[in-house]
Amino acid sequence: MIKNKLEKLKFDLPEMASLNMDDVVNRLIKEQQKGEEIIFTHALRTNAKPPVKGAITRGKLRWRGIKMIQHNEVFKYTKWLEQRGEQISPRIIFEGTINHG
Repeated sequence: MIKNKLEKLKFDLPEMASLNMDDVVNRLIKEQQKGEEIIFTHALRTNAKPPVKGAITRGKLRWRGIKMIQHNEVFKYTKWLEQRGEQISPRIIFEGTINHG
């Protein structure tokens, strides 16, 4: 299910050839955020105890003790969800740099 949703997020490189580099970077970031949202929403609905039903709000997350953890290294950025110290989502790792030129 998640894999099918993530496959829909892939974009066509020939279409992007006509864009400038800032547009490409912005689109890449937007696609990354959509993928993260799908993964984190799935984790909240299935792995949280109790699972989040209905709208996902700040109050529901706080009441359940759910936090988004972000860890930054030099060329590596990692995000995941934890509930009271226990990891409930996969770690999303973004590595490398984006070169203009």
